[in-house]
Amino acid sequence: MFKKWNAEGEGNNNGGNGVQSATIEKKTEGAKQAKDTPKPPVSSSAALPKRSNTILKGSKLTGDIHVTSDLELSGDVEGNIKSDQDCNIILKGNCKGNIETKGGSVSIDGSLEGGNIIAGKDVTISGKFSGGEVTAKNKVYVDGAFSGKLTANEVEIGSNANGKGEIHYKEYISISRGARIEAQISQGQRDLKVVKDVPQNIQQNVKQNVQQNVQQKKVVDMRPEKAAEKEAK
Repeated sequence: MFKKWNAEGEGNNNGGNGVQSATIEKKTEGAKQAKDTPKPPVSSSAALPKRSNTILKGSKLTGDIHVTSDLELSGDVEGNIKSDQDCNIILKGNCKGNIETKGGSVSIDGSLEGGNIIAGKDVTISGKFSGGEVTAKNKVYVDGAFSGKLTANEVEIGSNANGKGEIHYKEYISISRGARIEAQISQGQRDLKVVKDVPQNIQQNVKQNVQQNVQQKKVVDMRPEKAAEKEAK
């Protein structure tokens, strides 16, 4: 009886060891397959920041520059700088020409002579701007020297600003204490929003108001003979 019981126990133990070893082998094969499976390549452009071009101090360029990414200019340029995209242009050197960016901002830390600035966002002048016109869709901030015309939705003049010219704004203007400027300031009209579909209740109210105004309107005859007849009566 003892021998039979031991035989059954040995059989059970061997069976258990067989199941356990088979499970370990399956796990090992799965780990090898996962290790050998190639991983998808990681895009390098997603990890890189936005590209920018730099022209170092001491460089001298003659001719027009077309920009497709941000530009930081510390050298001297005699020509126009233009971007048809949302590129930011930072001028730390000197430029004789126009600067235009369709959807970006322009910062003048150096000097711009005899040219215009057109920006789709903001324009900041902490250096020197002389001669032309500055046009920004959003805001113009001046804390340096300027002479010319400033046009933007908002105009802010810092305490270190000095210059003369014209300032045209649409919504907001601010001039800090200490600024020394001689400028003609005027406010332009805000951009009108086109409404395609007008609600019917608004259309009816407008028609009623127009009809009431027409009915209440008095016509005055200002001809001399008619005025004399009225006085005689």
